[in-house]
Formats: sequence, C-alpha cells, structure tokens
Amino acid sequence: MIFYGTKSTAIKNGLIRNVTCPHCQTNTEMNYTVFGRYAHIYWIPFFPIGKQQILECNHCKSTYELKNLREVIKQKFYKEQEQNPIKTPITHFTFLIIIGLGIAFAFFSSLKSDSDSTAFSENPKVGDVFFETTSTGKYSTSRVTKVTKDSVFVLVNNMEIEQKSSIDKINIDSNFTTAKGRYSRKQIIDFYKEGKTIYKIQRK
Repeated sequence: MIFYGTKSTAIKNGLIRNVTCPHCQTNTEMNYTVFGRYAHIYWIPFFPIGKQQILECNHCKSTYELKNLREVIKQKFYKEQEQNPIKTPITHFTFLIIIGLGIAFAFFSSLKSDSDSTAFSENPKVGDVFFETTSTGKYSTSRVTKVTKDSVFVLVNNMEIEQKSSIDKINIDSNFTTAKGRYSRKQIIDFYKEGKTIYKIQRK
C-alpha cells in the first residue's frame, strides 16, 4: 500500500506596514506567513505544488488568505516579496533528489562495471567469473581456474537461467562441479567486445 498526500510547512514569515484591516478598519501592520505546499510519498516530500499566504492583523488578530484581501494589501505584499523573494526549500524536492541520485549511482556503477570488465577481459585472473549467454539463449556463468600465456581454463556452471537479472541465484559454488572449458585469450577479448557470449566479468 502506497501512502501519499499533501502537506504544508511555513517557509517564510514577514511583516507589511500601513494597511487597513478589513475587520477592525484600523490602519495597522499585518504579520504574514507563507506556507509551501508539497506532495509526499511515505511522508517524504516529492515535489512542491504551490504556496499559501496567511496574514494576521496586529490589532484585532483576524486572519486572512492573501487572495481574499483588498488589492492595495496584495500590492504591498507583492512589493515586499520583490525585495525579499520567497524561495522554495530544496527539501520539498527530497523524493525527486533521491530518485535522481539513485539513477546517477546506477549509471556510474554501470560505467565502472563496463570499464572493469574490459580490463578483466584483457588480463584474466584465476577466480574471475564470466557471465555468459549460452547456446540455448539462456544465461549462466563460468569461473577461471587457470591462466596460461595463451589460454584461460574455466569451470563451467552446470545451471542455466532464463532471466539475466536472476543469474546470481545460480552463481553459487555448488553449481561448479566437473564440467570444464577453455578459451583462448583472444576469444575472451572478442566475446566481451561483442557482448554476446561474455557480457560481464566479475572479479572478487
């Protein structure tokens, strides 16, 4: 169940002078508070959805929304805002910021993984794991057990899986038993560049 809704917080307080209160007809000052409204998901601010201005007469303590006051009071309020602009707090974008950071992290992690795999394909070591597309169109892994000048020997995972995203479920020690394989160093570089047979190399 997703919890969502709207809330508001005070983002600015101020004062306008020399105005006539609609209720007590006194020439006085009015304190104002600007509330920033925002949508939230699980009580985390998602994005701002507007502002509300509440003014209070210093004499009779009557309160009003700015939109319900006379034009002369509105103009004084707007003039005061020109001199001291209201800024939407960055915290009202918290959920969007979290999403943005998550996307950025995933993007740069992917770039680093690609960079690491390229380096590993050119200089394989014992213990490296090759993530592969099998001849049946499924996914599996193999683990490097020996590296020579020209060849790379692997222990083949006995299991295959249909979803690439679930390959970690079968990449466990008990699935590497007796099946063995061999690549030339050139094959590993070529296969990784093509991205078909070997699409990722992981080094612990």
